[in-house]
Amino acid sequence: MKTKLDITIAFIACALLMACEYRQSNEKFQPTTEQDSQNWKYEASISDEFNQTELDPAKWYDTNPSWIGRAPSLFMGSNVTIEDGMLVLTGKREDVADAPQGYHTFTSAAVQSKRKVLYGYFEIKCKPMYSALSSAFWLYTPDSVKQEEIDIFEICGRNDADESYEHTYFATSHFIIHQEKCKISDHVAYKTDYKLASRFIVAGLKWTREEIIWYLNGKEIRRRKNDFWHSPETINFDSEAFPSWWGLPSDEDNGGRFEIEYFRYWSQVQESPVSYKN
Repeated sequence: MKTKLDITIAFIACALLMACEYRQSNEKFQPTTEQDSQNWKYEASISDEFNQTELDPAKWYDTNPSWIGRAPSLFMGSNVTIEDGMLVLTGKREDVADAPQGYHTFTSAAVQSKRKVLYGYFEIKCKPMYSALSSAFWLYTPDSVKQEEIDIFEICGRNDADESYEHTYFATSHFIIHQEKCKISDHVAYKTDYKLASRFIVAGLKWTREEIIWYLNGKEIRRRKNDFWHSPETINFDSEAFPSWWGLPSDEDNGGRFEIEYFRYWSQVQESPVSYKN
């Protein structure tokens, strides 16, 4: 029979083990930006290194459950794969038999988290798709009253008509109140001296009650006051066609691969709770 001393020793040992694991995970995974590590907690249950053989069904949907994609591109679960330790979203020039009206020519991909998060620091290492189909990393939550959305980035990796898009990192925020027809939509178009689809980049976002800050490769590129974004949001990676923005892919553009090496999420130590069931 275990004595009270045995139980106390076991409890202390368990607490020390948990503290050690917490410290090791925080030491192993540090944000690329100059964050104060003491104020941030790495959340393994939300993060993903994509080291398994298939997408983790406990964390992710292999599509967007409430949206089939921006016409004419159609989200297809078959375009989401795990390859060589990376999440890969593929865009293709193809027609799908019996596709919904307006969806033709292209298939694309979407991944959405099964949990929502409120505030924190978000980071991925990725290589955008070399295509006019977008590569995007964003947070959002819609309901019957409003829609909140924070686009960490939207990238047009290839544009045969206007090469400047290939150097532009769009960091955007949207807030919509449906019945009042109120819409706030603003962005920064940050220019790089390299083509974004030519290499791996590290994209980050710091989201607190007070402000939202966008980072590219550890450098701050945009900051705004957090006026409206105070609801738990899903985490999304996707690829879309934007015919009215930067145009459809040219005839030579057959799509491509949006490759994500990791997604990492840190909560603020003082913030609780960090996530919600979707």
